[in-house]
Amino acid sequence: MAQRPTEKTPRSAGKPFRWGIVGAGVIAAQFVEDMAEVEGAVAAAVTARTKQSAERFASLHGVGRVCATIEEMLASGHVDAIYVASPNTTHAEIACQALAAGKPVLVEKPLAVSSREAERVAAAAARNGVLAMEGLWTRFLPAVGEVRRLLRAGAIGEVTAVEAELSYRHEQTDNRFFDPDLGGGAALDLGVYPLSLSLDLLGMPDRVQGRWWRAETGVDYRTEFLLHVGKARARLACSFDRDGANTFVILGTRGAIAIQAPFLKAQKICLYGTLAGKLPFVGARSRGLLAKLADGLPLPRRKVTRFPFEKGGLQFEIAAFMDAVRSGAKVSDVMPLADSIRVLEIIGSVLRRPPER
Repeated sequence: MAQRPTEKTPRSAGKPFRWGIVGAGVIAAQFVEDMAEVEGAVAAAVTARTKQSAERFASLHGVGRVCATIEEMLASGHVDAIYVASPNTTHAEIACQALAAGKPVLVEKPLAVSSREAERVAAAAARNGVLAMEGLWTRFLPAVGEVRRLLRAGAIGEVTAVEAELSYRHEQTDNRFFDPDLGGGAALDLGVYPLSLSLDLLGMPDRVQGRWWRAETGVDYRTEFLLHVGKARARLACSFDRDGANTFVILGTRGAIAIQAPFLKAQKICLYGTLAGKLPFVGARSRGLLAKLADGLPLPRRKVTRFPFEKGGLQFEIAAFMDAVRSGAKVSDVMPLADSIRVLEIIGSVLRRPPER
């Protein structure tokens, strides 16, 4: 079993890069903690729904300045870019405000709660000539970069199918995950990960199918997607009603690649070959096979590689965003807005259908 040394985040050169943090929740705290892994990254200011929560966040995480509003932050001259980690329903509006002020903006996933809102963000970025990017951090992990390399090299032949699930059980419904006013629902919270990764690794789908199940609050507690990408099919699922396998398996004509659980925080990939010259993976729908792949049980195995990293893993997208801003890029080559918009189009197209009974 191959194991790489702990991955080091690219160290962005130059003067300090001053981040303005919008939001004071768990993900904002993780973002600031992971910034410590990126040379030059500084948490310069924070604003939140209440000044008290922003002050508490600043005290806990060593943020230099508290702003009462996003307008105050944008006008202060103390930040070089904005990170938006407020409730989902506010993402697009805050991003557009930042872009209008000429500030590059990294928006925690989902970029918005609808494709129409996401298109507003893209239009604002183009109009102002400023970088905007969705913080879909999984795309920036070293393990996912290796999967891209393997697919480009033809390591498993022609891709025929993807099987992926991201499901975490939530017993209570009185929280943001089930609140429609905060952009809740399994698809927006979890489904964006397998959808975005599928678009990244397979390309844009020609056709989309799907179904969903409605929670008492009106949001989806489980959603399933079927993407047709040329001859390949991607079967994806996300839910709040169970703890899933949470793996991402890519099947090909000469083998398979499994991103082990939890794939959104990918640190281990398995590359499998064929059985006795046969091609058991072609069109495979065997749950037994997929379970073995997910669990890493003995199968024809070429290589297992680990990609360990420190902290939470957000440091890779932080460094990539900073490098993109410093290079003058207006669009991320890893996480383009077109992909973010298409993911929301897919989610919207499925959720507009009647729910399952």
